[in-house]
Amino acid sequence: MTPDRDPTAPGTSAADSPVARDDGVAMVLVMAWGLLMMGLVLVVSQAVINQIRPSDLSEKSYAALSAAEAGLADLEARLQVGTITSVTGDGTNLALGGWVPVPGGNTDAEFTYGIDATKSGAVGEVRAYSTGRVDGVTRTVEAVLSKRSTLDYVYMSDIESPSPDTPGVYGSREFSSSGYTYQEAARLMCGRRWTEPGPVSISSYGNVSEGNQRNLRFCRWAGIFSSEQLLGRIHTNDVWWLQNTNLSNVIDANSITSSCRTAEEGLEPGEVGCPVGHRYITASYSSAGYSSTPDSYQGNSWRPTGTDITNRNPAYDTILDLPENPSLLKQRAAETGCIYTGPTRIRFAEEGGEGFYYVTSPDTKVTRAGCDGEGGDGTGLESPATAQKTGRVRVDDFSDLVIYVQDVRPDSEGDIPGVDYGDPAQQYYWEKANRWASGSEPTCTLKSGRKYPYVIPDDPVDQAKFSSGTTYRGFPSEDADPDSPWYGSSCASGDMYVQGEYRGAFMLTSDNNMILTSSLRDARLENPSASPGASDYGKPSPDSSSTLGIAAGRFAYLYRPIDSDDRWVDDWRVSNANDPIYNMALLAIQHCFATQDYDESYDNGNIYLWGSLAQKFRCAVGISGGSGYGKAYKYDDRLTVRTPPYMLELSDEPWGDERTGELVPQKQGLGETVTRALLRADEEGLTVRNVQLASSPDPAQVTLSSVGDEVSVTSGVSGLVVLVYEVGSPGDWEVRRQVILVG
Repeated sequence: MTPDRDPTAPGTSAADSPVARDDGVAMVLVMAWGLLMMGLVLVVSQAVINQIRPSDLSEKSYAALSAAEAGLADLEARLQVGTITSVTGDGTNLALGGWVPVPGGNTDAEFTYGIDATKSGAVGEVRAYSTGRVDGVTRTVEAVLSKRSTLDYVYMSDIESPSPDTPGVYGSREFSSSGYTYQEAARLMCGRRWTEPGPVSISSYGNVSEGNQRNLRFCRWAGIFSSEQLLGRIHTNDVWWLQNTNLSNVIDANSITSSCRTAEEGLEPGEVGCPVGHRYITASYSSAGYSSTPDSYQGNSWRPTGTDITNRNPAYDTILDLPENPSLLKQRAAETGCIYTGPTRIRFAEEGGEGFYYVTSPDTKVTRAGCDGEGGDGTGLESPATAQKTGRVRVDDFSDLVIYVQDVRPDSEGDIPGVDYGDPAQQYYWEKANRWASGSEPTCTLKSGRKYPYVIPDDPVDQAKFSSGTTYRGFPSEDADPDSPWYGSSCASGDMYVQGEYRGAFMLTSDNNMILTSSLRDARLENPSASPGASDYGKPSPDSSSTLGIAAGRFAYLYRPIDSDDRWVDDWRVSNANDPIYNMALLAIQHCFATQDYDESYDNGNIYLWGSLAQKFRCAVGISGGSGYGKAYKYDDRLTVRTPPYMLELSDEPWGDERTGELVPQKQGLGETVTRALLRADEEGLTVRNVQLASSPDPAQVTLSSVGDEVSVTSGVSGLVVLVYEVGSPGDWEVRRQVILVG
């Protein structure tokens, strides 16, 4: 047995020492632990680094988004001092041609943007796309730009008194031995907004006195009554007359505005405004359908009576000016639409799922090919009074169709200043080609011994709507007064008579009057079998892309036969005028929307308008509880995103940002050719048309080729490329876009 040895004794080697053996193990353990710790540090460091990388990427992403928003801010600032045309055509704006640094910073953030203004007139919107870039990271935002217009309101007026020229309101008798007729006095005192100073009284000697506001005792008023419905936003540049009762079921809460200001809202020097709690006038109702003595007001002070019991006191909003005339629409019609001359009848119809209209316009010597009927060369409508021709026009042969009816111009008149008749792009040769010797127009026809502008549709459907036995089945009635102000100027007037069920997008306009001879409705109604008075009576289907706008140069009025001996229209059946339905946006530029013989004692029911109505003056369509029509107006929400062709273009208001969102553009390399589908997989049977380049840094370096439902794009310049096109089927087209980031 070997005794234990003292490891400290002399003669004991280190190798024999148990402590030496334990120290070796410890060293190994220390080294292993060190390696483990080093590995752990590496793992933790890598984890930290991995955390830092997304954070850095996120910061760059946020910075890129901020740069994109800076691009939109730059664009909107330019639009506030310019127009879409001036901004898109600005060759000094480097952001339209490529990347520019975000101003005011020391970062490497950049932005570029593109503007699709191809549908600014036709659809009423501008799309702006801005891409921000930071260290290779990009983000893109889209802004839909629009502007305030009459299309924002179910009802809007410039002046809340009737037009002085409205038949039957003021009359031709002498006013108070002044030497003026009532109508002449009305033209002098009533043709302005309430807050505008001007003539307020005429003495028996013909002396005119000035005042701060128009005379509300003399100038007639048409009010808002508890028997009506105006559902949606309503506005006047004037001041309202509201019936002295609760209007909670008549107008929507917080939706009524007036441009009558208070001192806090900035009155002009000498301007008399409205009390903030009483922006309306109350008055008694008279048998004429207007106010008799509104608060005994004489034109030099504000004298409201009573308290605000309407529960709908108007708020303030700025003045919205109406366009001076519809001449811009004539230019659009000349470019892509149809121009007719002299009195013209149009009846819309849906046949076989497609949209058509039947047109009779005997003074039209020449128009665009196809506007005189399918396959026509543009000369197929001119016809004598005894054998007038009617053409059937296929709506789908046109995009964003503007139909314009112009006055007949005599041969003796010179050319329109500024029009180059030799330039086919202007297409104004129609006007020159349609001139007639005065009195020789085909529609200048003797009826019962008097001359009328006269249209006789060669259309069995129209013919059946006349009473049997009539000698002349045409417009206007042979019993109408040819000297009535409803006509304007003898046989040369550009009047349009219109009704029917439409499918497609239209804008109807005229030099003179727009006469609604019966309902004018979207062929796709949500509940077409509903009885009059139902809440959805006349409502278009939400997914219907059909839109119709009307801009009358003078009056827009209802062609109203009545059941009495004093009827203005004798041969047009009364049933055509009862409970008319209108799916439209209507604008009466110089006068107002009215009804013939509104005060004759026959009740034609209600006007069911699902859309928008704006007018220069406020004219009557009936008398409450007595004759004419009641009102059942409701705003069509589709007008916020889908407008009648070029109607929004009439507004001079600035473009502004309506809604903004982020999108992910498609990407492709510089100089690369990529072919993309324009239809989704579930859209079999739909058609693609009108593919075009909407925006590019340099259109000359972009090649676009579309075949069927595919498009190939090649760009030799980096930046945003925007394509616009239409997808759908006859009478039902949707605008779409593709946004491509090149480079």
